[in-house]
Amino acid sequence: MTIPEESNMNSKQITALVVALVVLVTTSAAEETGTTVISGLNGPMGVLVAGDGHVLVIDTGIGGDDKVMLPHPLSGQTVGYGYGESARIVHLDPESGEQRNIANLSSWYFEPGIGNAGGARLALLDGTIYATVGGFSEDLLPPMASIIRIDDNGRAVHLANAAEFESATNPDGLSLESNPYGLAVGPDGNLWMVDTAGNSLVKVNPRTGEMELVTVFDGVSSPIPHPNRGGVLETDPAPTGIAFDGEGNAYVSFLPGIPFVPGSAKVVRVGVDGEVSDYATGLTMITDLRRGPDGFFYAVSFGEFTDQGAIPNSGAIVRVREGTVSEKVLGGLSFPTSIDFSTAGDAYVTINGIGAPGTGEVVMYKGLASGTRPDP
Repeated sequence: MTIPEESNMNSKQITALVVALVVLVTTSAAEETGTTVISGLNGPMGVLVAGDGHVLVIDTGIGGDDKVMLPHPLSGQTVGYGYGESARIVHLDPESGEQRNIANLSSWYFEPGIGNAGGARLALLDGTIYATVGGFSEDLLPPMASIIRIDDNGRAVHLANAAEFESATNPDGLSLESNPYGLAVGPDGNLWMVDTAGNSLVKVNPRTGEMELVTVFDGVSSPIPHPNRGGVLETDPAPTGIAFDGEGNAYVSFLPGIPFVPGSAKVVRVGVDGEVSDYATGLTMITDLRRGPDGFFYAVSFGEFTDQGAIPNSGAIVRVREGTVSEKVLGGLSFPTSIDFSTAGDAYVTINGIGAPGTGEVVMYKGLASGTRPDP
């Protein structure tokens, strides 16, 4: 399949096409064998390892019995999307292997990857779980883009509405779209959220839900014109992950958008003064960023695309170094989306983040960031 020129497509059609290419690919094992610790997930998007070693994962879900009539992203024909609370947060006790659902979240779903949204990322602050959920577009999606917290009874309590913030402020000045995705606890005690569709970094007060814009990210150079950016040769940065160094600087990973030229993704530094600068360049389709216990940043590379579509099992984990010298430490992954580490440096990676229901997994790779693993 050949990717059409971006100038003939809107942003939602572009996203849908990319995912359509993805779900046609057959999956297989990684180059290095890990241990599957959670399986049967429906589009896992985020994994978090608590200080006690317990593992949390959030998935997209598969909609529900309620129907929302929306245009199909590819054909434009109106179809029924299932809507319900099938997205979930799963808890794993690594010692006993016991796993349980601790909360259900909103999800809408038409078919794998082509039309779905739900759970995205997790953060843990003072023992309370927070999550980003869903996406929003004034043209296609129901306004479910939000940040929630889980109360003691496992109920999802609304904290902040990213769709309302986007509609009221439209930080990047482009189309009204919001997809709250990457989430982390900042050194100031706030939740820091990257809006992948809004191309922005936002702080969220965990007590009041007040949202404050930190910065908007510039477009990334592209070989094809972008219709929503005045036809200039650039694409959306599509920020995905966020992590912090010991001095309070934020680091944000970019996907960025179609045509997914290998080497066009990067990690930027957002200084405590708000200045944005390139930190690591020459990366490819970065979906998450975490700081390991060895002090290095690690990024998740979703995979590589050609003009014929996705390359099977081309996802990877990359040790991020300043400049252009980052290195792959694990390859052959099937559409990985997120990573986190135990204090011992064991990496927990979500794979098959896009694909058929039930194929998502969390896989553990022992000692990936232990400080004793030799560089490849």
